[in-house]
Amino acid sequence: MRSTRFRADLSTLWLLGRPVHHSLSPLIQNTALELLGEKYLYLATSVEDKDFTRVVETLPLLGAVGANVTVPYKLHAYRLCHHLSPEAQVMGAVNTLHFREGRVEGYNTDGLGWWNALGEQCPPSQRENALVIGAGGATRAICHTLLSQGGRSLKILNRTLSKAEALKDELLNHYPDAEVEVRPLTDFCALLEGQGLVVQTTSVGLHDEKSPVPLPSQWPENTFLSELIYGRTTALTRRASELGATVQDGLGMLCGQAALSLSIWLEREPSDIPLNSMLSAARAVVNKRREEFGT
Repeated sequence: MRSTRFRADLSTLWLLGRPVHHSLSPLIQNTALELLGEKYLYLATSVEDKDFTRVVETLPLLGAVGANVTVPYKLHAYRLCHHLSPEAQVMGAVNTLHFREGRVEGYNTDGLGWWNALGEQCPPSQRENALVIGAGGATRAICHTLLSQGGRSLKILNRTLSKAEALKDELLNHYPDAEVEVRPLTDFCALLEGQGLVVQTTSVGLHDEKSPVPLPSQWPENTFLSELIYGRTTALTRRASELGATVQDGLGMLCGQAALSLSIWLEREPSDIPLNSMLSAARAVVNKRREEFGT
């Protein structure tokens, strides 16, 4: 990146959130921009609540083309947009801002970015029957995407059933023909059979060895596990791998949504964005951190 960093003719792209010091987004996005030969630099800054609106209003005046938005500002960003993509409208949240022609355009690339990153390891036919653990913001993006892309059956497992029921009602309002069921976390092992895809969306296991669900004693053949946590092997991914499952961690979603954001800003086809190179760069850093800290 050194040859790019010191140029004076670069437009900027940003990550806005709090905190952002740990983020891999600058590495991922600048890797792609360098490979594409684009005159952009991607930067990250931590923003206080009281300053978020002013920052979004100021960035275009400084020549910024767009910004990614992460925790805790996706709902705030949604309210600041003059135009919203269909995905952002449905999800009520924005993770990508595009500053264009004096307007702020809002997009949500989380769900489709995750979907695209599943790749050939989990073919579309295997995604028709899914079991999703959690009911938070990431879960909403995953569930909307699964059903909008042709999913037929969806089971949502959560500790607080009322929160999962609210998500179910929201989903059925948009996809009335879908089969959506809410179950407690304790039902996980009993429900595994017959599911082509399991998605773990909670933060449980990020900092310890806990699992959000009981660990199974067997894993059905052709059932793919997508774990949104990255940077460590969780108890669930370890058990599933031991039982022969194909597992993908959260780097796929991180890079997938980043690639779609980049395609919006550059106005290029998603297939033009070097997703595999972005993923390789992120994986190298994560592996190095794991060696250093033993996670």
